[in-house]
Amino acid sequence: MRLFITKGSRVPLRLVHLEDDPSDRTLVADVLRRDGLECAIAAVASRGAFEDALAECPDLILADHALPGFDGISAQELASTQCPDVPFIFVSGSIGEDFAVDRLKSGATDYVLKHRLEKLPTAVRRAVREVEDRRRRAQAEAALRRLNAELEARVAERTRALVSANEALQQARLEAERANGAKSAFLSRMSHDLRTPLNAVIGFAQLLQFDDLTPGQADSVEQILRGGRHLLDLINEVLDIARIEAGTLSLSPEPVAVGEVAHQAAELIRPLAAPRRITVIVEPLEDVWVRADRQRLNQILLNLLSNAVKYNRDDGTVVVSARRATPDRVSLVVSDTGAGIPPEKLSLLFTPFERLGAEFSGIDGTGLGLALSRGLAEAMHGELRADSVVDQGTTLYLDLPACATGLVHTTGGERAAAEGTGMTGTVLYIDDNLSNVQLMQRLLARRRPQVEFLSASDGRTGLEVAGARLPSLVLLDLHLPDMRGEEVLRQLWEGAATRHIPVAVLSADAMAAQKRRLVASGAVAYLTKPFDVGDVLQLVDGVLRTGGPTGPQPQEAP
Repeated sequence: MRLFITKGSRVPLRLVHLEDDPSDRTLVADVLRRDGLECAIAAVASRGAFEDALAECPDLILADHALPGFDGISAQELASTQCPDVPFIFVSGSIGEDFAVDRLKSGATDYVLKHRLEKLPTAVRRAVREVEDRRRRAQAEAALRRLNAELEARVAERTRALVSANEALQQARLEAERANGAKSAFLSRMSHDLRTPLNAVIGFAQLLQFDDLTPGQADSVEQILRGGRHLLDLINEVLDIARIEAGTLSLSPEPVAVGEVAHQAAELIRPLAAPRRITVIVEPLEDVWVRADRQRLNQILLNLLSNAVKYNRDDGTVVVSARRATPDRVSLVVSDTGAGIPPEKLSLLFTPFERLGAEFSGIDGTGLGLALSRGLAEAMHGELRADSVVDQGTTLYLDLPACATGLVHTTGGERAAAEGTGMTGTVLYIDDNLSNVQLMQRLLARRRPQVEFLSASDGRTGLEVAGARLPSLVLLDLHLPDMRGEEVLRQLWEGAATRHIPVAVLSADAMAAQKRRLVASGAVAYLTKPFDVGDVLQLVDGVLRTGGPTGPQPQEAP
């Protein structure tokens, strides 16, 4: 006998239901139909009928475990032989825990009690979804094996060619050196091309903060600055890749107020949560301090909160809290009300590129965020772990060393931005990017109005202006249309009239080696774009006051 439960024009799910009680068969069909499952059910009650139904290889098997002359165990054994990839769910009026565990170990997908049939549609959907996930994974693995075979064949062919060449070893070494050089050049260029427009975004936003703004405007500018600085952090992460690969990732552990970092991260995440009406709650964390790298802690929290929002349900909730895991450890807790993760998949949560089936959900992601977050946590002598309950949500625990309350200091750059000075002088800015020139001009006009501002859009013009006007300070970009900034610096240094002029480099090239080389070549300072306006004003004040930079120097480029 075959029952059809259909809705719309889609092809129904093909089920085999092994059950000798007609009323139970009807009840199961009604439960599935009421839940919107479109099914074609082949109801059977004997071994022969069951074997015939298996010949058509159904999508799913439901089976009672006790029938006259036949039983669910035998049915499972038959199904595992004839249709090994078809999910097998026991649906029984009573089933002991030991029996259920034994059947699951033997390959059964799930079991549902007849007096709890409301759980059956969820079990059916989950079983079908897992089969589809396995199928797609198998296809991906097969494609990967084919690709590996092709790559291995190419490697073998290349190896034979190298062996036959007299200078194979030398050639390989030179190719590796060129590849490393190309990688460094790519990172440097990418950093420069991304930082240059970001410099205008952050810089002009900082200038707006000096204006008389309404509370709404001030909040909007602050949001721009927060977003811009977050983007800057992401750019810096790209540069960290090389350090991670080399095992030289630098950290700056310090006492960090967890509440401050959590609230900042939550503010950045709330716009992502708002369209789906997801509430982000930060519980009181004022007295919670940990020893960590502030930037890396912020990076981890942003990643955890972003995942908690992306994989949450509409109208859901995300909660950030903290507790003492041990006397010397603090556990930061990020919990959501999403669909949760099945226990069998939870162990894969921190595996790189593993998205637990989310790659088919339409949600953006790479599967690297949690793996990177765990690596950062361990680098800070911490731990990142998780637990989850299906249909209830997921909770992640970030354990870090606890510490006493820290101290907050005002930076010299902030003081310089806030103070006005009466110093005079001339600043020449050599940069071909008009937005950067306008930013610098407006900054000095507003905060240092007695300082004369000159600009040049290429190196040759800059050298001519420097020779004619002998400015008090030259601010120099490295990427100019007619010559490299290093060449401009060299010619200024070699000129008898200009060699005494302090030259500070303002560049979007954030490579540390670049900074060391330029400072060694005679630059008095090296500021990385996007720069903080306070650092620029402090540099200008120091040069005009003493002929060289004073006070705290800008931090080394990451």
